[in-house]
Amino acid sequence: MTNAGPMEDRLLIRELFGLYGDASCRGDAEAWLATFAEDCEWNSHMFNRKGKPDLREQWDQLWIAFEKLGFLSEIGWIQVEGDIARASSQAREIIRLKDGNLFKLIGHYDDYLVRENGEWLFSRRNYQPLVLEQPD
Repeated sequence: MTNAGPMEDRLLIRELFGLYGDASCRGDAEAWLATFAEDCEWNSHMFNRKGKPDLREQWDQLWIAFEKLGFLSEIGWIQVEGDIARASSQAREIIRLKDGNLFKLIGHYDDYLVRENGEWLFSRRNYQPLVLEQPD
């Protein structure tokens, strides 16, 4: 895939990825949820969640075990058509668990985005792990 669509929109979408990663690293659920559209999905190999209340519930469940999270993403491509977009990215996550162990992973996101009220937001994030390094 290649990049397509207006550069300004692609830059705004890149900024959205930055806000998502920043909120994740700070453990800020409200800022993280603000990166999603109201009618959103967050899907992974472990769960399928729909709507912000459901996403918040999943976030809270994950953070029961998390002490700190390092989240870095690399965007592969972004394609914009009007008020919708698709993107591909890889994420490197290192999680300090409350029990002292580290959980490390690299995964792939297949993203769908929508512009709502002039703002780009994630409408669906589909995640698949590529490499897992679990604590002993």
